[in-house]
Amino acid sequence: MAYEKTTVAGAIELLNKLRDFAAVCGWTVLVETDDLPIDGTATSDGRRLVIKSPDETVFASFRSAKGKKIFPTQINLGNAHGLGLVCASGFVEHPPSGLWYDQPGATKAVSQEVIGVGIPVHPTAEQTVYFNHIVEPSEMIVLSLEVLPGVFQHMAVGQAHKIGSWTGGTIYSASRNSYGMFTAGFTKGQIEGESNHLFGLSKNASTFLRCDIDSAPLRTPEVLWASGGPNSGDVAAGYTGKMLALPVLNIDCLAAAWLPKIPHYGYLQSQSSTDTGRNVNTLNCISVNLPLAVYVLRDPDGLANFSQCAYVPGVYFISTRNVAPGSAYAINYPESGTLYQAFPQTSRGGAIGYDGISIKQ
Repeated sequence: MAYEKTTVAGAIELLNKLRDFAAVCGWTVLVETDDLPIDGTATSDGRRLVIKSPDETVFASFRSAKGKKIFPTQINLGNAHGLGLVCASGFVEHPPSGLWYDQPGATKAVSQEVIGVGIPVHPTAEQTVYFNHIVEPSEMIVLSLEVLPGVFQHMAVGQAHKIGSWTGGTIYSASRNSYGMFTAGFTKGQIEGESNHLFGLSKNASTFLRCDIDSAPLRTPEVLWASGGPNSGDVAAGYTGKMLALPVLNIDCLAAAWLPKIPHYGYLQSQSSTDTGRNVNTLNCISVNLPLAVYVLRDPDGLANFSQCAYVPGVYFISTRNVAPGSAYAINYPESGTLYQAFPQTSRGGAIGYDGISIKQ
């Protein structure tokens, strides 16, 4: 289906618009209710939403934040306004703890603390939001919020397009992980300087894949999720105990000792805010759709061998040098008739340069 564009003022309104869009796309709304703070106080500080994919494999729990933290460990709590997401392998309407994120098989750091992803949402200003729904080759919902004029934050959840047969497949990502989802302030520099690439590799993982691969599920405690970041650290780094590798990355990862040895786009990406990158042709304004392959670390971890297990469905890496944010463009114009909507990872020519994504319509 084509994208939907609307406006929101605050995280609760964003959550409500997401609910409506997901329902139209065939996702089932399992829970939709006001929620109590995780600190045990009695006044609702946001809303909870749980949705299930049409094939009943993806369970996505969202929570709006209105002045308080929504995950156990977070920073910038003086500006705690945003939308958080954690995925799980199952669902219970009333978890024993009463906490929204306490779901069967939820994403956990090596410390066993539940972690996830999130984006900041301005509490009062009107913001434009774009919703995209991908059906083929697998289900995916992508949310792109223009927090400030020209400055975007993204969130996506769905089913990876698998290579081979293996248990799992839920993949989700956002511009930030749960630890750093709140901003120090709502300025362009503060939003951009703390953001990751959607479906990218970063020092603070904000992409997670549910996968039973090799012996990870048999460990004590079990490891059910792979994280797109370093193979050390805890909640801030988003390390789950199993590494996930992706071809797009934050440029500061290029020199990291833990950088997975896979084919990546690091040298095609913008190297600075003024660099348009190598995935753009200045002669004819073409930027190529580059697929987002997904790799996982194989046993034994010490050998640092990765195997490709999937692709991110319907989302591609592009340069935004010659495209307008939020606009839709025909691929292989004029023959194909297939449109892709283009977005910068944050802003065109900002902290992440001209790195962007295109989403198949």
